[in-house]
Amino acid sequence: MFYANSAMPNHYTAMGAVAATGCFLLREPGRGAYAGIVAGLAVVTLMRPNDGAAVALPLLAAALLVPAWRGRGRAAAVVAGVAAGAAPWVVEAWLRFGGVARRLAEASDTQGGMRPVLSLKAHLTALDGPLLCRPCTGDTVASGVVEWWLLLPLLVVLGLWTTRRAGQATGPLWLAVAVAVSVSLPYLFLVPYAAPRFLLPGYALLVLPAALGLLAAARRARRSRPLAVALVLVLLGHAAVQITQVRTHVSVQERARGDWQRISAVLRENGVRPPCLIKGNSLAIPVAYTAGCASAGMDDPAPATAVILRRTDPPRWARDWPRRPVPGTYNPGWSVAVRP
Repeated sequence: MFYANSAMPNHYTAMGAVAATGCFLLREPGRGAYAGIVAGLAVVTLMRPNDGAAVALPLLAAALLVPAWRGRGRAAAVVAGVAAGAAPWVVEAWLRFGGVARRLAEASDTQGGMRPVLSLKAHLTALDGPLLCRPCTGDTVASGVVEWWLLLPLLVVLGLWTTRRAGQATGPLWLAVAVAVSVSLPYLFLVPYAAPRFLLPGYALLVLPAALGLLAAARRARRSRPLAVALVLVLLGHAAVQITQVRTHVSVQERARGDWQRISAVLRENGVRPPCLIKGNSLAIPVAYTAGCASAGMDDPAPATAVILRRTDPPRWARDWPRRPVPGTYNPGWSVAVRP
């Protein structure tokens, strides 16, 4: 839940993917199930069109090729969901970027150029941070954190095996795995950097068969004390690793976001009051919000009240403005230049 309250798309794409897949798998879907497929895929596609396509592809293939799920209703719901989510994205692409191709090209440039690349090592490194591994040069991963990548596939396999052994249909679980793989592959083989949140949709779908595997292990542990002890130790170890990671990253975020307050305080000390316009790098947006000001990029023609800077000189038009350092910041080197 670390990302749940953040303005990041991956948590919402994960929930949408699980919802769409679950509604798709209902034995006798009705209007509610079809609406769930449409809504889930619309959310995923609106948040990240590439994720929407990746989730929809195996669902559409299942609706067309698998006899148990074959039907126009499921296929139409998948297509409608992607279309509903993509429509505003396409409209915005034409209004702001001059077309879909142009927007895709700019998005690729922002990501460092999407291309065939093996970023598996970067994702492994990012398991214990940084939250944005770009680049990951020189960073390593704590050995204990790797347990997640070992434990999850083991539980998935166990869930599939126990379901098959019980004589139950494994098709729904395999579809969840297929959607998880489909939505994860682009991040592992096309994006040249990593962040833990990128794989959240895949994790959310793999947790479904993994949960069955964990239940099977728990049932077996009831009849074996050594196995019960081992299972408890594994779960406690996993919880300890995850709690430690959450505490570490929350602490880092709290201290880093405290810089917004510190910069805003220096702005107020130098007479910056609403209404005001703050210019600077990407951090100008949260700093301006904290200070009660509007924000803009350096190239915006609107006159700025102040400029926030980090280890850089003011732009040419603000070089004569009084400049004040911001003391005590978590990330050093901040200063503000205020219009005289």
